[in-house]
Amino acid sequence: MEVEGALRIFNRSEVLNNLRYTQYLGDGDFKAYKAVLESKPYKDVNIEKLECVGHVEKRMGTRLRALKLKLKGKKLEDKKSLGGRNRLTDAEIDKLQRYYGLAIRNNSGNLSAMKQAIWAIFFHKISTDLNSQHGLCPLGDDSWCGYNRSKLKGDTYKHKHNLPIAIMHCIKKVFRDLSSPELLSRCLHDKTQNCNESLNSVIWSIIPKTVFVQLGTVKTGVYESISIYNQGLITKLKVLDLLNIQPGFYTCRALQEADHARIRKAEKAISRRTK
Repeated sequence: MEVEGALRIFNRSEVLNNLRYTQYLGDGDFKAYKAVLESKPYKDVNIEKLECVGHVEKRMGTRLRALKLKLKGKKLEDKKSLGGRNRLTDAEIDKLQRYYGLAIRNNSGNLSAMKQAIWAIFFHKISTDLNSQHGLCPLGDDSWCGYNRSKLKGDTYKHKHNLPIAIMHCIKKVFRDLSSPELLSRCLHDKTQNCNESLNSVIWSIIPKTVFVQLGTVKTGVYESISIYNQGLITKLKVLDLLNIQPGFYTCRALQEADHARIRKAEKAISRRTK
């Protein structure tokens, strides 16, 4: 379905909108992108593949969890397993994934700074009181690196959140692969597929993917989803008005409150404090 949708979007762009798409923003699935290239929708136009930053961020967690599962029961160079208390736990993997995503987003447009920020995470986590390696960490009062902030103030810093050297050596290849210039160069735009995924979630909330329905139901659900996505649940009142149905007071208030709640939640999610 994604392949067919991408082909239609590119092949009809000149006819409908008199424009050409020169970039393709997608996840790690190359099927749709490959199909678009093979269809050659435009003459003498190179369509560039861009990566969704959100999907690239998830690769860190996916790779680390897969490595943890692969090495389950095996001993590292320090004679201990990869997982366990004070080791590479699921919570620690979530942190590394989040830090990796922030390193990409906070350095959009700058490939060298992006790569440095990613490796700053690695060396920050491998640092100890006897061997601190914070040369790549940012400086200043607002730095996320506690060591550099303490050094600036003249305080003593105690490394409490580092990972054992054996673990860091084990996951070093993951950092190397996910900091390659080939991958990061496709993330410089700092764009995601969130808007598409948000619309999909609205459609699936009305027409679950696990339930088979007829084409008419699918069309009605998609129309309703688009109206809700663009203007909110309040659009249901317009539909009722066109059907000559007068909605009640509590119906109007409930829909308005639901829209306001969704807006407040979205504004909180994108606020600087939340990020």
